Amino acid sequence: MHQRFKSVLASKTLKIQNHRCFYIGGGVTHYIPPQISLASSFSMDSSKRLCSLTAGEKLKVILEAEKIGNRAAGRKYGVPESRVRDWQQKKEKLSSCNINRRAFHGKRAQFPQAEVALADYIQDRHQLGYAVSTEMIQMKARVIAKERGIPITQFKASRGWITRFMRRNGLSIRCRTTISQCLPNKYEEKLLAFQKYIIQLRQQITYLMGQIGNADQTAVYFENPSNTTVNAVGDKSVPVRTGGREKQQCTVMLTILADGKKLPPYAIFKRKTLPKNEKFPPGIIIRAQQKGWMDNDLIIDWLKCVWQRRPGSLLKMPNMLVMDSFRGHLTEGVKKRLKDGKTDQVIIPRGMTSLLQPLDVCINRPFKTHVLRMYTEWAATSVHDTTATGKIKAPTLAQMCAWIIAAWKLIPEDLVVKSFKKCSISNSIDGSEDDSLWGSDDISSSGESESNLTEGHV
Repeated sequence: MHQRFKSVLASKTLKIQNHRCFYIGGGVTHYIPPQISLASSFSMDSSKRLCSLTAGEKLKVILEAEKIGNRAAGRKYGVPESRVRDWQQKKEKLSSCNINRRAFHGKRAQFPQAEVALADYIQDRHQLGYAVSTEMIQMKARVIAKERGIPITQFKASRGWITRFMRRNGLSIRCRTTISQCLPNKYEEKLLAFQKYIIQLRQQITYLMGQIGNADQTAVYFENPSNTTVNAVGDKSVPVRTGGREKQQCTVMLTILADGKKLPPYAIFKRKTLPKNEKFPPGIIIRAQQKGWMDNDLIIDWLKCVWQRRPGSLLKMPNMLVMDSFRGHLTEGVKKRLKDGKTDQVIIPRGMTSLLQPLDVCINRPFKTHVLRMYTEWAATSVHDTTATGKIKAPTLAQMCAWIIAAWKLIPEDLVVKSFKKCSISNSIDGSEDDSLWGSDDISSSGESESNLTEGHV
């Protein structure tokens, strides 16, 4: 065996004395026991599975690869070239560990039987075609731990544990990318012109913070399967089973005020009439429309039922309403109704909602996240009603309304206040609050208002 490595002696990396092999690396000399000859260790048929090698044997292959190349060394010892490259990347780690070590396994599971049950649950969900999120794994893990009597002090199903569990079981997260809003040409000029107009309007008229509002339509889907699912590493496609109504949606008109208040959500379902036998929860206004979006009549109805019933509206104080350039906001009927209520309508330039609309900048995304979480908890339950064809039934209209109300209540008032300042609508005119324009505060833009409701916009 020592004849094979004569040429390596000059590098003083591998020394052979009295038929004993020593590897010098990381400032430490390691003894490589000659238990298995290289010829017997590496010579194996390519169709068979590669046997486990010690760190010392891997270092020998690395040394040979540095001399004659990865491919040649792989052919010489019957090791795939990709494996040789992988060992080279881990050379420092291999040289500093015990020479007889064969693998670098991660942290072992503290409760292996619970993890086996959880892995079976994930596999069962995939066999049924359902998406599995990390939140569903956490909830199921806690249920399994409780069933097995594992104290909550010893097992919390944290995000770190989720990562290690997925790594141990060969799972990964598949994610769908999103497309952000494309800003128009010369958007800087439009941005400055909008801010200048707001300042001039507020200098001419004194508005109370509770009389400055923003309203926007956003889509909420009947079935809201997650954009991500946990699945085995390497699968090229992952089918996700739904009830077939994931493209059906309702339109929700959200309204916020600069003092942090939130007005009741206004939901429009795509249908001719609302079901008579279904009991809807209080706290939301529900309408039906054949196409499922806001038209001129519904916007006027929203003005009557929501905007003109806000706190202080009966006093007929000067008020401002910021809206996007949706054509339904610009009809003569809407303008007349706003004028009768002493409302100054401010229209955001087309394509600028991701920068200038408070709901788009700060509110819509967490609102959708809360709705998705509630849908995930609902989907994680084991029992669902099914249709005649075996598909799970989508949530009822009342259930969707309950999620909308609950998600809307979870939006904090301070976030609403920040959203107006972020868009330079309610900042102090003297410029003392201009730093709010540049602070992120973990606020991200969704830019979805004009993309999800394209049919209803100009």
